[in-house]
Amino acid sequence: MQEESQVLERHLIEMLTLAGEYCIMMEKLEQVEKDDLLIFLQKVSPILYIKGLLFPVTPEPEEGGDERMVTEEQWEQVFNSIRNKLGEADKFRFFDPIQETGEDIQTFQLSEIYADVYQDMKDFAWLMTKNTLLARQFAAFNIRKYFIENWGYKLLKAQIILHSRLIKTKETSDFELEEE
Repeated sequence: MQEESQVLERHLIEMLTLAGEYCIMMEKLEQVEKDDLLIFLQKVSPILYIKGLLFPVTPEPEEGGDERMVTEEQWEQVFNSIRNKLGEADKFRFFDPIQETGEDIQTFQLSEIYADVYQDMKDFAWLMTKNTLLARQFAAFNIRKYFIENWGYKLLKAQIILHSRLIKTKETSDFELEEE
């Protein structure tokens, strides 16, 4: 039990660190160039996905206390900031074999995907900073739940688009990977 608790604590700290960096970037988009945002999203998406995938399963807390912090207005502000920054690069068409809409190809927006991720990351970070056991239990339960139900699959779609826009479209001779 002690080992499971330590593993969960490590995952909580790592996800909180990632959530903090992600939310800070989404909240300062007016200072970021379009290409820098695309590169950031391309790099952070697989990390978010892996962290969500590896996050341990936790039981749903029995008591009340599940709270959301991000308002619809805050979500819309982040959505609009991303959409305005990306311009034409925001929308993409994608064949989604899982969607059951009857349409082969659908239109999606990177801004919607990343605003949804922002909402869940910000709510997670907020619950973690409340620093009560119940809040931390809900933070752990919800981040995994939202990954599975919402943003995990969306990040995969976005990653394909980001890859095609940032790597496949560049001439090999023009493209150099940045040193970390």
